[in-house]
Amino acid sequence: MQIVFLGNVSEAWMEVEGLMGQIWGQVTVTQNPEIKSIKQGETVTICCKTSQFTSNCNDCVSWYKQKAGEAPKLLIYYINRLQSGTPSRFSGSGSRYGSDFTQTISGVQTEDTGDYYCQSYHYINSKSIVSLWCTFGGGTKLVLAGPTVKPSVSLLPPSSLQISGDSAALLCLLSSYSPQGALVSWTLDGSEVTEGVVTSAESEQDGRYSRSSVLTLSKARWEEGELYVCRVTHDGAPHEASFHKSRC
Repeated sequence: MQIVFLGNVSEAWMEVEGLMGQIWGQVTVTQNPEIKSIKQGETVTICCKTSQFTSNCNDCVSWYKQKAGEAPKLLIYYINRLQSGTPSRFSGSGSRYGSDFTQTISGVQTEDTGDYYCQSYHYINSKSIVSLWCTFGGGTKLVLAGPTVKPSVSLLPPSSLQISGDSAALLCLLSSYSPQGALVSWTLDGSEVTEGVVTSAESEQDGRYSRSSVLTLSKARWEEGELYVCRVTHDGAPHEASFHKSRC
């Protein structure tokens, strides 16, 4: 946000505080869907809605694409103008006075997978200041649908060094599955456990996905438990790996 003061600084600052109270947290951008799985060659539309109407603003909405480990890349600006290098299969639409905008990809290609973000600009003008608010949507992940490959699930118990300490950690590994969207949960002796669970984001390589989940327990709780299960739900099907402490 850039603020330009015109006139008395103290008066301008009072107005800034007033605008902060009115605007801060109110300009939001909503995208849907969060994840879209589509076959190569099909057409997909991503929707973007702003919480406040734009006001005859040509450059109020832009679209970006981001690949894992890379900086976001501008695709579309001025609502519907293609940035240099953006393929013609991309298009944007929406009204300069509206709050609903879309990005469409006609004939999706393998290189189009990634995260897409809608960015809105809102200009706020008053007697003493001019400000610009830039807000990004939560993003839409585009993945290519293909044959379902179930995950390989393995559960690694804590090491003897860990057990001799104050806590114990079990590691659940999911690998080589497709499509993405695998969910992980833990049970201890038949009861679900949520405290002490940390699950990584999914990573992708050559169209296959992987992720990991760690369950950390206090030494006392580890010693009390017997059966530890890592439960995975993928593409509507259940998978699991278990560890019986007394059998190790």
